[in-house]
Amino acid sequence: MRELWQAGENTWYVYSRNIFGFYQLNETDVCMIDTGRDPEDIEFAEKVLADKGWNLKFIINTHTHIDHIGGNKALMAKWGCPAYTTRIERIFAEYEELEPAFMFGGRPSAEVREVFKHPGDIGFRDIEDFELPDGFEILHMPGHTFGMIGVKTPDDVWFVADSIMNRKALKKYPFGFLINVESYLETLEKLKGLEGKFFIPAHGESMGKEIASLAEENTANIRRHIDFIAGCCRGGKSVDLVVRDVFKEYGMKETEIQYTLVASTVRCYLTYLKDAGRMECYSDDGLIKWKTIDGGTI
Repeated sequence: MRELWQAGENTWYVYSRNIFGFYQLNETDVCMIDTGRDPEDIEFAEKVLADKGWNLKFIINTHTHIDHIGGNKALMAKWGCPAYTTRIERIFAEYEELEPAFMFGGRPSAEVREVFKHPGDIGFRDIEDFELPDGFEILHMPGHTFGMIGVKTPDDVWFVADSIMNRKALKKYPFGFLINVESYLETLEKLKGLEGKFFIPAHGESMGKEIASLAEENTANIRRHIDFIAGCCRGGKSVDLVVRDVFKEYGMKETEIQYTLVASTVRCYLTYLKDAGRMECYSDDGLIKWKTIDGGTI
């Protein structure tokens, strides 16, 4: 079920599996922050625009995972409007198979390509070259992707994308997808000091004014993953054996799609540990293994 909620005088968001927002620029014009994924998201967005009598001027995408840009192609075509995202996110969006290949670490199967493929070159523009309307602010929030941003509207409402998980998600889906553990921890530090009247994540319930304590809980969650993976590798393990341990520890369903996400994320944790001096990588009878060592900077 999709519902439209008001978060500020001119700021609205659609509560659904994939949250997206509207900001009213003037009497008739609005912009959107993300566009959801499902056909139902597009239908609901069109209904909101029609019911309010709004004209869609542009879209800001926090990042270009498909659940945030799924409505872009249809909405951009209908309204003749551009969409803005960071330069590196645009590059991923414009090439259909780049994201799935990156996640998989090579060319994946047709099933994986279909789930993660992007819309192609539909007219994204670089937000670095865009003069934001007065009162808007963006904050770079890498870690979940290379170039994710948070967006603050003039109402002091923040759309914080996938930079943080609410408490329900932390319990149900604690092992989230990351591309850079160190950057994600730095993003959480930014969130702890972020000021605003209202904070809206991309998934789950809005956080209202609360952000700092939840960012602390998300940091603790990442630290638990770091310690767990370090513990798994005390005797030395291949990546796939660590992935197996993660599947078991977090009760995740072992599918090809989940493997793609989990294996990619596990490699990022191993890299983080190695760069911090907590892990070594070596060859053992034809296998590349990762082994936890004493010392390091974590």
